[in-house]
Amino acid sequence: MTFLHRLLFIVSLWPWGLTAAIDSTTEIRVHLATASPLQPTYVGKIRAKDSAFDAAYLTKLQSVVTYDLHYNGSTQVLASSSEKEQLIQSNDNAVAFNSLSWKNQGVIYAISLQVQGRMLSAAVFNAQNSSLKTFSDIPLTGDLNLDRRHIHKLADSIHKALFNKEGIAYSRILYSYQIKNPRSDGSEWISEIWECDWDGANAKQLTHDGSYSVTPIAIPHNPRYNNDRFLYVSYKIGQPKIYLGSLKGGEGKRLIDLRGNQLLPTISLQRDKLAYICDAGGRTDLFIQPLDPKTGEMGKPVQLFSYPRSTQASPTFSSDGSQIAFVSDKDGGMRIYTVSAKPTEKRPNAILLTKQNRENSCPCWSPDGTKLAYSAKTNGIRQIWIYDFTTEEETQLTSGAGNKENPFWAPNSKHIVFNSTDNTHSELYIVNLNQPEAVKISRGEGKKHYPSWGLR
Repeated sequence: MTFLHRLLFIVSLWPWGLTAAIDSTTEIRVHLATASPLQPTYVGKIRAKDSAFDAAYLTKLQSVVTYDLHYNGSTQVLASSSEKEQLIQSNDNAVAFNSLSWKNQGVIYAISLQVQGRMLSAAVFNAQNSSLKTFSDIPLTGDLNLDRRHIHKLADSIHKALFNKEGIAYSRILYSYQIKNPRSDGSEWISEIWECDWDGANAKQLTHDGSYSVTPIAIPHNPRYNNDRFLYVSYKIGQPKIYLGSLKGGEGKRLIDLRGNQLLPTISLQRDKLAYICDAGGRTDLFIQPLDPKTGEMGKPVQLFSYPRSTQASPTFSSDGSQIAFVSDKDGGMRIYTVSAKPTEKRPNAILLTKQNRENSCPCWSPDGTKLAYSAKTNGIRQIWIYDFTTEEETQLTSGAGNKENPFWAPNSKHIVFNSTDNTHSELYIVNLNQPEAVKISRGEGKKHYPSWGLR
């Protein structure tokens, strides 16, 4: 079996990989013991005061606000009711923002929205302590794609004000978009790298290689450096190689001057190390490349882990960059191990993490360092599982039809994006650890897979 076929068997993610002949339109979240209760929130209908936009457009804006606040992992937007609308729409603040009235309605946070001219404003009332926070002068254009970005930013500002934690509504997701090859050049599929908002909107093609481009991953954010770059793998020269792409477009720059196939790149949060899989030594080994956070590669790549007659795959760094979790079949089944990210002359000791299932793939370490998300074959179907480093327990997160693969954590370590695949479709879903619901964010023709999170 060739290097590529062995590796694809390990990750089971590619178009010709193992899939179940079932529908993947429904996901069922499994509660975790660490889940926190969502705070009941009411969002009133947008009030128009000399608005430049019609009622239909305001309804669209309302749906964006509601989505952002309902799926942020902290609040739960309650259904509209005449009693609540009567309260929130009152012109008397003593009525609109009365703690007892909202507590009687089972509401902790009440949010009033208004559009005057081309400006959106919001008032957020906390019924627990009777505090009121206002947000004003949020510009609107009438272009929903542009305006939803302003609303995402508003939703994050509200989340920060209420919980003193950064929101993720303004963040974006990278993914591979695969379609049937329209050309007759012998290849059945082509795939390009795309990006979208966290709700799946504003989808935009980033690469135009006309080949097979997969596994994008954003360069971690750092206020001192350029933050519009991402890594991906492309087959445009025949062999898979790692490239550096930009949200601004243009041709990707090839990284890693090394022979053989290079696949599945990942980068440390400190931007100082790049790990990937390569067969330059004759086996599918785990390599590491030191990086300068500003200029790129430093020195030569180093083979970090190799094992006779085995395949390594899917590296992911710990939050402090000191360890790497990866997949290996060195002991028979596809298991997830951890090793030190510091190269040594001797083979590092690989510590087994996943013991409950024998077929595990595509691990992703949470940014806060406490958990590892991965895909595991469970009763014949791949599901998303969570390994908790504090309790050393493995917990099934998803159930239901469709192979769920490629989990990737949001910057808040609370949300996960993944793809669910059957024989004909592959779509992107988001789930958060506090809500028993997976939300489908992609639709339409083609296969969307290999999502990653982190761009803003």
